[in-house]
Amino acid sequence: MTDCSAGPAAPPSAIAGRRVVAYYGTCGPGLGILGRYDIPTTLQLLEEQIQPYRELDPCVEIVPAFHIVTTVADASPGEDGDYSHRIPHESIQVWIDGITAAGGIAVLDVQPGRGDVMTELSLLEPLLRLPSVHLAIDPEFIVGEDQVPGTNLGHTSGEGINEAQAWLNVIAEQVGEPKILVIHQFDDRMMENKEAIQDYPLVNLVWDADGFGGPGAKKGDYNQYHNEAGFEYGGLKIFYNYDTPVMSPAEVMGIEPPPAYIIYQ
Repeated sequence: MTDCSAGPAAPPSAIAGRRVVAYYGTCGPGLGILGRYDIPTTLQLLEEQIQPYRELDPCVEIVPAFHIVTTVADASPGEDGDYSHRIPHESIQVWIDGITAAGGIAVLDVQPGRGDVMTELSLLEPLLRLPSVHLAIDPEFIVGEDQVPGTNLGHTSGEGINEAQAWLNVIAEQVGEPKILVIHQFDDRMMENKEAIQDYPLVNLVWDADGFGGPGAKKGDYNQYHNEAGFEYGGLKIFYNYDTPVMSPAEVMGIEPPPAYIIYQ
């Protein structure tokens, strides 16, 4: 019998003492497994994906999550020329309600394209003030005025991450709930001046080793980020259709430290 008595009675943050397992996508098919099925089917499939993690680490609370891309980068400029489009809040709210009713969390992801990051975040503020709703930023899709998402690799900086953290920390203080901020990375060019990243007490920063490929490359990225500035909690993204081979939960849990945030796309 596993003795879990040494574990914390309650997580002191939004993620400490927990492991989040998330389905990634948007409110319709196209980006990942999230949005491919209706909400009840999605919750059932996510529960099946979560179960091995419960068995591998029974002392840690497993939290289901919907990782929802809310500003989606595009290859064309669109009406406003920012190479992205926004999912209506009404559509996002349905998925937030579905996952929070199941005891999970929602993480709202932004791919700004040529748009201003803080403008996109400000538009999400009403949703981020809700309980169990958190934030993710994807530097891959933060591009310059002469670049195209998906053609040119985007990037951000330590200073940019601090600006987002400071803004989110104010929201967390006002609503009385720590907030998770997930940052995706799979290439060193996606981050400038990572050493500048600061700690914000009510923001739990998760560094997600993104990108598809074999287990060796994924572990290599994860280990690199673990030893760099800004790493508070580790994240790992698994691609059902592009990873070769797809890492098993046992392989994921064999990484040191085991990821606190695991995304399936």
